[in-house]
Amino acid sequence: MDGRKRVIVNVNDASKLNTLALLDRLKTDMPEIWSQAQVVGKWVWLEFSIPPLKEVRAKLKELGFHWNAARKCWQHSCGVRRPRSGRDPRGVYPVVPATAMELQETPEKPGGVTSKEYKIIALRECPMPESMQMCDTPDKAADYWRMNVATCPYFNPECECFVVLLLNTRRRVKGHQLLTIGTLDTILVHPREVFRCAVIAAAAAVVLMHNHPSGEPQPSEADIKVTRDLIRAGQLLKIEVLDHVIMGTPKHCSLRELGYFAV
Repeated sequence: MDGRKRVIVNVNDASKLNTLALLDRLKTDMPEIWSQAQVVGKWVWLEFSIPPLKEVRAKLKELGFHWNAARKCWQHSCGVRRPRSGRDPRGVYPVVPATAMELQETPEKPGGVTSKEYKIIALRECPMPESMQMCDTPDKAADYWRMNVATCPYFNPECECFVVLLLNTRRRVKGHQLLTIGTLDTILVHPREVFRCAVIAAAAAVVLMHNHPSGEPQPSEADIKVTRDLIRAGQLLKIEVLDHVIMGTPKHCSLRELGYFAV
């Protein structure tokens, strides 16, 4: 098991609407889990390499999940009850990423189109010592990563994970967002997603961070290009990009200290 959670569902039977509705709730309430979603079989499964936090388990139960001891996973039937089977559905049904289903919008309810009221919610609390609250050096950002990102149940050290640290006007940490999880050596980042939470949380500045599973923190050409694009986007939004710190094992490097912030 690689530490990632997988959501597994079927889209070819009467449970399709229930499945799409559940994925929509997962995307809204637990975005880190939804981003790892895969679709197969007739149920939603959540697999954890380490036991989830108490609040995560409570949220899963609220969404209708139950613990399947035989398969070692949290499971949701999506309204379809089937007899127990010794066969693994993943070996029978095709696997489809939930992100590929994003364009398949749930049909509108009778009575016309409805809108939604949105709010920002905190996924978990990350207590930290007073000395770490000020994030004005790459070393402090790296310490924050090791304490609050690397210990997160959604974090997968075998893949590149992109994190945005949100800072106030005095460079103190307001919080962070584990934005996206990529593959072994690739990650997809867009300014829209990078600054969305920063805007909503009224952050004055951000520190960009991601890890290299290889353990070598030296930036690639793609890392440099993305960083400069995000610096320009932050200038338009009046949200300063203070640094881009790449985490290796055990070292880290700062693109600002390497001179790549001259745009």
